Amino acid sequence: MGRRRLVLGGVVAAVLVAAGTATVLSVTHAQTVAARLPPASASSEQVLRVYLRAAKAHDCAVTEALTDDSGGSDTAWCGGRTPSSWFDDHPDLLGYRHIGAVSRLSAKETGRAAEECIPVDVTETNMTGAEPGVLPGWQFCFRHTPAGWRLTDEGYG
Repeated sequence: MGRRRLVLGGVVAAVLVAAGTATVLSVTHAQTVAARLPPASASSEQVLRVYLRAAKAHDCAVTEALTDDSGGSDTAWCGGRTPSSWFDDHPDLLGYRHIGAVSRLSAKETGRAAEECIPVDVTETNMTGAEPGVLPGWQFCFRHTPAGWRLTDEGYG
């Protein structure tokens, strides 16, 4: 009976250590991601630049953090990162250039909240409905939230 208690105690201790380690790693990861995000006071163009750098670097944690939850269920430019994503429809951002001028859309124009949209020439692959290559003037649209500007929509039109 004493040996069973010793083994059971060891198993319980191992489980507690593993759970504690997972919690610490999760909190540390969230803090690391938060440190890479622009401040809430950043302009939509500044947020876009952080977003594009993160997407090109395959930093999905940052692109997802800069995407408004109400914008849909798509993972933000996070294709090809894991073996399971090789078969999905998430696009990869290979490069970008020519960041255009901000255009402001009122809530009346969008049918939701006001947005700021910025055209960018993006080089992509693995996007549904598009051949790999350059998409000139791809629009990234942002809505202002308490956390700052967040991506709500993208595409043409």
